Amino acid sequence: MKKIFSFVLTMALLVALMSTMGCQTKEVTSAKVYISQNNWDKAIEQLEQAVQIYPNDAEARYLLGEGYGNKGLWEKMNEMFNQSTALAPTFATQIKNTREKYWVNVFNQGVAKVNAKEGETADLAGAAKLFSDAVRIDPSHIESYKNLAYAHLRSNNLPAAIKAYQDYLAINPKEVSILNEVTRLYLENKEYVKAQETANTVLGVDAANIDAISNLAMAYDLDGQNDKAILTYETALAKNPEDQDLLFNLARLNYLNKDYDKAIAMFQKVISLNPEDYDANLNVGNAYLTMADDLRKSLVEKENVKQTVSEEDVNKLKEFYRAAIPFLEKAISIKPENSAVYYNLGVAYVNVGEATKGAEFFNKAEEMRK
Repeated sequence: MKKIFSFVLTMALLVALMSTMGCQTKEVTSAKVYISQNNWDKAIEQLEQAVQIYPNDAEARYLLGEGYGNKGLWEKMNEMFNQSTALAPTFATQIKNTREKYWVNVFNQGVAKVNAKEGETADLAGAAKLFSDAVRIDPSHIESYKNLAYAHLRSNNLPAAIKAYQDYLAINPKEVSILNEVTRLYLENKEYVKAQETANTVLGVDAANIDAISNLAMAYDLDGQNDKAILTYETALAKNPEDQDLLFNLARLNYLNKDYDKAIAMFQKVISLNPEDYDANLNVGNAYLTMADDLRKSLVEKENVKQTVSEEDVNKLKEFYRAAIPFLEKAISIKPENSAVYYNLGVAYVNVGEATKGAEFFNKAEEMRK
C-alpha cells in the first residue's frame, strides 16, 4: 500500500507540473521536470539560465529561490523571492509558504540542539547557527531572535545575546517585551547607562510598564544614582506593592542613606512576605545595632560636655539592642555559618544586661574564626 500511495502522489505531482507547462520557457519546463525528480542541482542550472535570458520571468525567480532554499542559500533565496514578487504578485502565496516551510524546519532543528536528550550535551553553537539561519530565512519571526539570544546566554555570551535582540529591534523598535529583556541584559552586563536609556524607551511606549520602571530603578541604583533610584523604586512599588525585590532594594537604599526607620519598615515587609529571607532579617538586626551605636555615641558626647544622660535615653538605647536580637537570631537559624552575626548578637545581649549569654556568642564567634 505504501508503494502505491507514493506512486499516486508522484503522478499527481507530475500532472500538476505538466498542467502549468503551457506558457513557459523551455528552461523553466526543464527545471520543473528536474524538480519532480528531486534533482535540484540540475533544476538550479536551468533556472539560473532562465533568469539571465528572461529578466521579467517571475516564476523562474520564484522556483530558483526555492532551489536556493533547498541548498541553504538563504540570502540568494530571498533575493529571488523578492525579485519575483517585485515583478508580479502571482507567486506570493507560494513564496510565503515556501519561506515558512524552510523557517519551521531550521527553527525546529535549532530547538532540538538546545533541548538535548538525557545524557547528551546541548549543542549551543549549532543551535545558534540554526537560529541565525532562521533569522536570515524570515526576519519577521520574533521567536528566532529570542531563541538565538537564549542560545548565546546559555553560552555565557551576553554581547551576542544583546545583539540578537538589537537586530530584531532594528525591525520593530517598539517591541516592549524585547526592550525589557535588553534592559535586563544591559544590567547584567553592567552597562547601566544603556539600561537606563532602554528602560526609558519602554516607558515612552508604555508609561505604566512595571518591568521597565523596576529595571530603571535598578539601573539608577547600580549606577550610584540613589535619589533617582529611590523615587523610581517608590513608583514601581505603588504599582506592585508586594514585590519582594523592589521592597528589599528600596530598604537597602534607605539603609545606605541612614534612614534606618524607613529601611527597617521595608525590610520587615519583605520578612512578612518571606520570613526565611536571611538578608532582610540580618539587615533589620544590623539597622537596630547601628541606631544603638549612633545613640551611644551621642550619649557619650553628652557626658563629655557634662550634660545629663536621662534614664529615658538609656532605656531607648537598650530597646534598640533588644529589638535587634530576634532578627539576628533568626538570621543565624537560617544561615549559621557567619561568625560576625554571632559577635553582633553577643554585643546586643551584653547591652541589654545578659552578659553570660553575650559571652556565649562572643566565644562562638571566636571559635568560628579559628
